[in-house]
Amino acid sequence: MSKELEVKKKLDIIMDLTPMQKKFVDYLVTFQGRTTKTKAALEAGYAEKYATQQAHILWNNPKVRRYYTFKEAEMNRSMVVTKENYVRHQQILSGMLVDQNKIKDASVYEAHIGKATGQFSETNYNVNINASDLKEKEKEIKRLKELNDTRIADKKYLTE
Repeated sequence: MSKELEVKKKLDIIMDLTPMQKKFVDYLVTFQGRTTKTKAALEAGYAEKYATQQAHILWNNPKVRRYYTFKEAEMNRSMVVTKENYVRHQQILSGMLVDQNKIKDASVYEAHIGKATGQFSETNYNVNINASDLKEKEKEIKRLKELNDTRIADKKYLTE
């Protein structure tokens, strides 16, 4: 789908609604799972006396449902964890702490930003001792024991 067609489709979805219908959907999407349709109708500006009825009517309106589906998908896309979203989120958190003069706390987020953008790297070494390494270690331990035994023997010889 071309970008122009996508923009036109988006405009068609938005232009079909009244400002109150948009507010109703926007509130529902923003507070998804934490509000009711009646509360959304009230927040959109519908009269308290008719809010429940109005919410039912709005929810059954195909244009409102289409806008709801569109806004929900838009919200979900914005919540997808991508490198850009992660870095932006870290920048916001860092900025909030800097504004509060908590520079030390902000440095943690700055380090996360640096790592995510490839400016800093972290090297971890995982060592796996396999059988050949173990044999080498045993040889070294045996050599050190012999050296220690020789040292003890020499010490006894010198003290006699």
